[in-house]
Amino acid sequence: MHIRNRYRSNPSDFQQLAEKHPDLKQFLIEKSKGGVTLDFCDPNAVRALTIAVAKEDFNLDLELSLDRLIPRIPQKLNYLHWIEDLIECRNDAIGIDIGGGCSCIHALLAVRLNPQWTMYVSEIDPFNYRMAMKNVEQNGLQDRIHIVQMDSSALFHDFIDQTKHYDFLMCNPPFYCDLSESQGLTNTRKSDRPSANSINTAAPVESIYDQGGEVEFVKRMINESQTYATNVRIFTSQLGKKSSLDQIKKHLANIRHIDTELCQGNTMRWAIAWTFDEMYQFPSECQSRKAFQALKKTKKKNETSRTPISVPFDSKYSFDFIKNYLETYLFNELHLKWTSLSSYAWIFDAYDNLWSHQRRRRRQHTNDEPPSKRLKSTDEPTEKVCTIQMRLDEHEGVCTLYLLFVDGTNADAANQIGQYIKNQFPTYCQSHE
Repeated sequence: MHIRNRYRSNPSDFQQLAEKHPDLKQFLIEKSKGGVTLDFCDPNAVRALTIAVAKEDFNLDLELSLDRLIPRIPQKLNYLHWIEDLIECRNDAIGIDIGGGCSCIHALLAVRLNPQWTMYVSEIDPFNYRMAMKNVEQNGLQDRIHIVQMDSSALFHDFIDQTKHYDFLMCNPPFYCDLSESQGLTNTRKSDRPSANSINTAAPVESIYDQGGEVEFVKRMINESQTYATNVRIFTSQLGKKSSLDQIKKHLANIRHIDTELCQGNTMRWAIAWTFDEMYQFPSECQSRKAFQALKKTKKKNETSRTPISVPFDSKYSFDFIKNYLETYLFNELHLKWTSLSSYAWIFDAYDNLWSHQRRRRRQHTNDEPPSKRLKSTDEPTEKVCTIQMRLDEHEGVCTLYLLFVDGTNADAANQIGQYIKNQFPTYCQSHE
């Protein structure tokens, strides 16, 4: 279990929980050696437990249907805490949940854990949509959770707004490819693994993707995600089978990604995340245990040049003011050939280092520099000095610019340009305030 999962060292006490939530009491089973447990193969017991835990630990009022997926809250927390780590516990994150289900549990837990988060949830099943809306409304979270009913064939298209930026996307995809697999008639579980001790109440619309199960569903996610590469910073999905993970990793061979295990009792899940943002670095603790151990033994030769340089700005300068400085002044001043990747990200090439030796350039401009020491100048670009990817983020009213060296002859260019901005930005502000 995740280190921040509240149930890691303090599992629910069913006896105490039932005293506070009487609907659970009828499902308690006394153990021969003392204490009580539940029959996790009884959907009524599982529903009563989830409702009680949601209310007791998160002050959430839930309505759940016996013929739809009943979420296990400890499992959901493992996934959410992992996402928190991926986005470095950002306070005001904007997230997407593909297929929220009737409980809308991902989004509800997300905003309970992080009250400043905003969640956008898609749902293709009309019954699930109505129940999810009811669960959100009866908890008074309509301003933080927005549910959209989508066509049955929809995934990202017509749901993700290409004029907006989202910090992450999450998904609990349909695991099975047909009814036989969902009912356990065909089984890929290894013989040495303990049997699952809980019932699956999911409806076919939630659990079956007849075009290839979870593997093909997540492959489709990956393919469509490339259209939204500059809108969503981190794409993620859960997986129900380890064999699926290997196939998905092969599909992501040319895209940066990490994976991890999500363990809860006898139930194992896996999660995978991918990104197209060259400036984003996956936190090492978010990787699977095997990958994390391998990473500790590996030294990357280009670690310094591939680490983004950050330039923080005073909170009195707005996002738009800084953006205008970059696009109308900096790019022109340094003769950069730039392209906008989105409203907050750019990539540029430089063929002449105009950010270094500023004092000497000023002397040369006034003819105070001896001819032998004057910087050489040419009207024709020679070899490329650098390609830099640049991203402007705003967090709690404070803007930070990130610069990442991509390629070129000057591997220290991002650091040098960052220093140039720090030195020149105050002068720009004096003349434009």
